[in-house]
Amino acid sequence: MMRAIYKNIFNIFGNKRGFYEGSKITQTNKDFWNATSPFETTASSERDVMRARARWLSANNAIMDNIDNAIINNVIGTGISLQSETKDVSFNNTIEDLFSDWANDPDSCDVLGKLTFFDMQRLILKTRMVDGEVFIYKKITRKGLSLQIIEADALDNSTVRDAIELDGVGKAVRYNFVDVEGKRFSIKAEHIINYHLSDRATQVRGLSEYKQAIVDLKNFQAFQTASIQGARARANIAYAIKQNDYNDPAEHNTDMNSRTQTLNGVSVMYLERGEEISKLDPDSVATDYVQFSENTIRLIATARKISYELAFRDYSKVNFASSRASLLQDFKRFDFEQEHLKTYILNDIFKTFVSVCILKGQVTSFGGKNPLKKMVKSNWIMPKRDLVDPLKEITAIEKKIKLNLTCETDVARSSGEDYEQLLIKKSKEMELKKKYGIPDYTLIVDSESGSSNDTGKVDLDTNITGGEKPKKDKKDA
Repeated sequence: MMRAIYKNIFNIFGNKRGFYEGSKITQTNKDFWNATSPFETTASSERDVMRARARWLSANNAIMDNIDNAIINNVIGTGISLQSETKDVSFNNTIEDLFSDWANDPDSCDVLGKLTFFDMQRLILKTRMVDGEVFIYKKITRKGLSLQIIEADALDNSTVRDAIELDGVGKAVRYNFVDVEGKRFSIKAEHIINYHLSDRATQVRGLSEYKQAIVDLKNFQAFQTASIQGARARANIAYAIKQNDYNDPAEHNTDMNSRTQTLNGVSVMYLERGEEISKLDPDSVATDYVQFSENTIRLIATARKISYELAFRDYSKVNFASSRASLLQDFKRFDFEQEHLKTYILNDIFKTFVSVCILKGQVTSFGGKNPLKKMVKSNWIMPKRDLVDPLKEITAIEKKIKLNLTCETDVARSSGEDYEQLLIKKSKEMELKKKYGIPDYTLIVDSESGSSNDTGKVDLDTNITGGEKPKKDKKDA
């Protein structure tokens, strides 16, 4: 039917000149897919197929699994931690302790009692990337808040409207699911987080983020399998001896077993007159394999919006400057992912958590008519991000602090630390050193040259961290 439609379109418009080259329908581009239906109508028929293929690739393809883990490890690491930032210090301490206890207790935060909140963070991001979407049910009971991760398979997607009920402007008001026994159940949208990335304004559900890499991954896996099979076949090639003297055809022995013999464990076959064999060139095949693999992996990495070096962990063809530039682009991708998680997952869950704590009487509300607005002021401490060139980057950070372009709180947060907790630990450390008579270690960095006095020795004359270099006596000078 589609061929007939394109044939009619081509007959009507194919010979007409268009202003835009990209809109022309010619004999060579007539197979171009032109989606004329609403986005969800177009995508719904292919969403399940792509999700199934993506899951297969995630389970069986080491490259894709490595890319996923690289993103998850850099975005979430061991977990994103809460830091409350209201004006009430007592409330901040209380809510942080309550949230920490909840987040680290699977029986409290997980409906199934299996995962901590930090485990959920990794699973949520992984599921979103592979499946394209994940549903999080914020279930409130007398015990408190519990979360349930619901995969897209459970959505009653017999039709788009049956799965997700929308209001007049296209906003979700109710989600319909099917349980393991096939029974249909419904949850109001206010209790569900439908987490996915949106590429279209009218998009209701997500699409697998493997969508641009599925074909390349499958082609690469097929080529890899064929290359291995070919290499195994070439490894078993023996040598053939050609007989140049003439033999009577009547005397030819057609018994294959008698025409072969074994020399030093290698099978040798004597060819008949007129037969000839040529050996394949394994070096050229190996070269083709390397080039094809590298190009394909670069396409896959581009489709997943991550650098080739990080995707394949291959830094053999880059220098320090180019690898650092590549890593900085990856950092931007990770920053986006972290902000997206904060906006659509972490803040939403924390707001619900505070509401439940108020209802249970664990905290006292403040802030007037809209207490949650002032009580849910949080920052999230991201996993530590190692420096590429520590000495140079620390020198740059020091200059930024002096020029008031950043602050020590943000620097600590970028290192995965709570600044106040860092100062508390530092204070305790200084007290211990003082107690045992151990002077503080001092590292003095020359901001201009980047050199330091880091000799591994303790500066006994300057035993306060951050102190200046001791002044030399004139006689010593």
